[in-house]
Amino acid sequence: MEPELFPPEVYLEILSGEREGDTFPIAHKTVTIGRDPHCDLHLPDPYVSRKHCQIVFRGDHFTMMDLGSLNKTRVKEKQYIQKNLRDGYLITLGKTQLRFRWPNAKSWLAEHGIEEGEQEE
Repeated sequence: MEPELFPPEVYLEILSGEREGDTFPIAHKTVTIGRDPHCDLHLPDPYVSRKHCQIVFRGDHFTMMDLGSLNKTRVKEKQYIQKNLRDGYLITLGKTQLRFRWPNAKSWLAEHGIEEGEQEE
């Protein structure tokens, strides 16, 4: 059985809040983000739910999934329960803003025989 492919150099830039300026590498298929210190990415923002959202890799794309957060998750300034992510998309949780980065997405997809656009928007 082939090991599941996972792209390197995928990360979040923390643009505001207590952790402004930090980067967080996305190195696992599922990353949980929230105020709870046990989350993969802990954000000490009182407007962020304990378990606010997840970013999940689905074979050829990443999806943000809100986990029923009180203040909702915004991608590109619009609220979503679930939204596929592209390089540069802004994600807002509470008063914290993150930028999703997958700068080599096109080359990674091509290298693995996945046509860009096959993954849904």
